[in-house]
Amino acid sequence: MKKIDVLRYLGRDDKWYLGGGNRLLWAPPFPVYLDFPGFWDEAHYYNYEIKPMFTWAILDEDGNELALDFVRRSWNPASLTQEYSASFRDKGPKVQVKESKSLTSSDVAVSVLHLKNKTRKKLRLHLVAWTIQEHMPSKESSWLANVEYQGGVLSFNKFLRPSVTPHVEIACALGMSAKSQTYSVILSERAAIQPRWSFTPWFETVSRRGLPNTSKLTGATNEGLVYLAVHTPLTLQPGKEAEVAIGFAASPAAEETQKNLRAVLRQPSPIELSTISWNDHFRSVPYFECSNEFLTRYYWYRWYGLKLNTQYGDEGNYKRAFVSEGIGYFRAPISYSAQCHMLENRWMHEPELAQGSLLTFIDNQRDDGGFRGYIDMNYYRQEMFYHANWGNALLQLHVVHPSLEYLASVYEGLRKYVSYFDRERDEEVSGLYDIDNHYETGQEYMHRYTVVNPRADREHWGEVFRLKGVDVTVYLYELKLAMASLAEKLGKTDDAELWQIEAERIKSGVREKMWDPEEEMFFDVDPASGRRTGVKAATCFYPYFTDIADKSHLNGLKRHLLNRSEFWTPFPVPSSSADDEFFSPDPAWKGKRMNCPWNGRVWPMTNSHIAEALAVTAINCGDALLRRTTAPNCFEHYNPYSGKPSVYRGIDDYQHSWVNDLIIKYVCGIRPEEFSVIIDPFPFNIDRVSIDDVLIRGRRLRVQIRGKRYTVWLDGAQHAESVIGKPIQVQI
Repeated sequence: MKKIDVLRYLGRDDKWYLGGGNRLLWAPPFPVYLDFPGFWDEAHYYNYEIKPMFTWAILDEDGNELALDFVRRSWNPASLTQEYSASFRDKGPKVQVKESKSLTSSDVAVSVLHLKNKTRKKLRLHLVAWTIQEHMPSKESSWLANVEYQGGVLSFNKFLRPSVTPHVEIACALGMSAKSQTYSVILSERAAIQPRWSFTPWFETVSRRGLPNTSKLTGATNEGLVYLAVHTPLTLQPGKEAEVAIGFAASPAAEETQKNLRAVLRQPSPIELSTISWNDHFRSVPYFECSNEFLTRYYWYRWYGLKLNTQYGDEGNYKRAFVSEGIGYFRAPISYSAQCHMLENRWMHEPELAQGSLLTFIDNQRDDGGFRGYIDMNYYRQEMFYHANWGNALLQLHVVHPSLEYLASVYEGLRKYVSYFDRERDEEVSGLYDIDNHYETGQEYMHRYTVVNPRADREHWGEVFRLKGVDVTVYLYELKLAMASLAEKLGKTDDAELWQIEAERIKSGVREKMWDPEEEMFFDVDPASGRRTGVKAATCFYPYFTDIADKSHLNGLKRHLLNRSEFWTPFPVPSSSADDEFFSPDPAWKGKRMNCPWNGRVWPMTNSHIAEALAVTAINCGDALLRRTTAPNCFEHYNPYSGKPSVYRGIDDYQHSWVNDLIIKYVCGIRPEEFSVIIDPFPFNIDRVSIDDVLIRGRRLRVQIRGKRYTVWLDGAQHAESVIGKPIQVQI
């Protein structure tokens, strides 16, 4: 069977994000200049905004701009192609222009221009690549420094200064593949920062020879806008074509930046660099396809999103590869979503990315043992903290890529993390753990918080209430179980026994204090009164993906989760029950539209937890959940009745769930254990499923499902056959 060409398969005309899985990303959420040439809308260097990178203009031999009319665009993860027709003043189109754009893994944004002469005359043209950068000299630093032109490349240092974090200095460079060039650097008072040639100083001064080869950064005052441009002449014979590449590079050091830029521009096909990198990525994960087109497309789209938001830079607080939660503000290690990245990236053929998602937080651990919620490259946001299920993610990673060395490297950091919770989040020694602020769960604006403090939604970070949370307590239960397993593997027998005892105490506490036998539901507990809150939230189902819940609790899951008036909405599962007094299917809290409301919206993160609960309790309704909550994009949250996403947020390709892990474990049925792998596909009524190149502990698995029968291969040889409902155990 011919395999899918993933790049072509994911191609579409309504996307524009470009990235190489490193420091530089071009993913403007609300682009203003998308139809314009180059990269003018904002890019991000880590989570620092950088704009613009560059645009370009085509001039006739007298220096008059050719008008560009946008025609069409097409996108795939490796490149964005835009076509234009170029006209001489009031005359018809004379030059056909195709621009192919990519952002390489070496942090070079490149545009490759294909220009075709549509006339019967030889055309003499000028191509100018240019940018605008702010310049604000001061005694301490400036927005720009070290501006110079050398060997056809304009380079400068730029100081990025967000409002929250300290500034960071990066080295940038702009150049072309063409050899014969002129350049210009001009200081100007402030004007519109738009990609329009007529707004530039060169509009009136460019000559037949091109730009003046001068650099002027001083004037009556030395602040304002700096216009930087490089130029090359072009001659197009009748009906012939020419190709020129333009590149913009950024890195911490000028030498690295210029080396990367020149390496890309020297390539006969710079776009191919990105294509190769993306194809290598798709080959580094299990190959999957099935007769359900929706799941197949989502699987590959998810692997695209994970690479897009990967960062490999070794700089400042970042020493490991990791995956960001998303674009823009979310382009940083965030502890709430790191567990997701561990679960999905453990299926990659190499474990480093999954391992780095935890090690990054241990590298930057707080003195009190807590993990930072958000880690900037050169700054710590002291107030931010998020709860996460580290223990489960760690054990799931270990059964795919076992490493005692890795377990030893995280053991002490996790021990300190648990000690922080025992010391600071359970003063009653109850085995139930506190939420101090509605932001730290990653699930703000819910009735579960205001029930213990009516002002819980009025404050930002800080200790404004105490609530014994079901979700937080389940996370600590799974972590202590994991610590027992780690201690045993590392030969710490006494530690293992203590961890197991502490985990059992949490289990007993949840069953006795959080379970309501009449309502048949687990609830948060108000530590002030010791009473259960009675507020129904999706987090109340989290014990079901552990062994805290047993058969005696099963009816409660059916009674509430599958209840259409509570959680089983047309597009399940809302974060708060539909019969809650604060429930809203729209993104509104108390009548105000919010960015991240959790009082009724469907969040992929929550649904990942609920899917696990359904799987562990073996209720066969996961099919509907997966089909209704996956999408060709991944927005933050959705309407539980219409399925409409939070488009207004502009946050797309959000890495806040573990859909691919669910597909592999339950659609394909591959569930690794300590010394074996259980193959047990769920009955999803999908006619054909095929997954290959699944690497587990150095062995390669393949599973093929045809109707109700499935076949398993191990290391290329057929191993066993069975029918759905009868698992196969593969010893590895």
